[in-house]
This record gives sequence, structure tokens and C-alpha cells, in this order.
Amino acid sequence: MRYIYQAVERIPKPLSNGVVYHSEEFEVGALLCACGCGHRVSLLVPDSHQITSEGGMATVRPSIAVCDAPCKSHYYISAGRVEWLPAFSDAMAMSVMRGQIARHAVRDAKAQSWSRRVRAAIARAYHKLRSFLRI
Repeated sequence: MRYIYQAVERIPKPLSNGVVYHSEEFEVGALLCACGCGHRVSLLVPDSHQITSEGGMATVRPSIAVCDAPCKSHYYISAGRVEWLPAFSDAMAMSVMRGQIARHAVRDAKAQSWSRRVRAAIARAYHKLRSFLRI
């Protein structure tokens, strides 16, 4: 399977196979699992993943670990191509999930500085203007 990159304002409810959706404004991404199980994979950008487009094809870094589905798939997406990694065991998947929850709890506990909130607001306004003007 090959994945194309699609910039969106909001992630659509029904996802299409072979598409990595990316909302810069809301800093999220989504795709259907590459194994074909139909599991919806959500990505937090830039907190945990980076999503880029190379000639219209998606690249996602670091690897995608589908820990919350029975398939336990683990892979990279590079220029649209899926590069498979060994699947996670149940214990590894649980450890990864606990780590993510802990990171988010620490991050949420820290209040964002005034300057960081202003920079984020400016970036959102810039991206909206850019999409409006179709630059």
C-alpha cells in the first residue's frame, strides 16, 4: 500500500485507505492502519509525530505503533511506502501506551508560556491566511 498526503482543515470522519490526513491548524493527523484491519490511527503533531509531503506522498516519523488494536502493527511511512517493523507484544504495547499517557500528563500539567501561546496563535493565523490565498 502507498500513502498520499492530504492537507485538511479538519480530519474527516470516514477515512480513505492510502491517505494520511494532516491538519496543521489543529496539529493532528489520521490514517487507516496499513495492515488493512480498518483501525483508525490518530497522530499528534508535533507532540509525537511529524507528517510531511514528498511529491504528494506522505512521510510519517517516528514509527507508527498501533498499540490499541489487535493487529499491534508497527511501521514507518516513507515517501508513501510502508516499511514494516516487528509487531509489538502485548507487554510492549502496554508499556508504550503508559509512556504516552505519562508524557501527556506531564505536558498538560505545565502551563504554556505567554510567548508560546502567542507564537501558536500567529502560526495558526498564518496557515489560515495561506490556505485562504492558496499560496
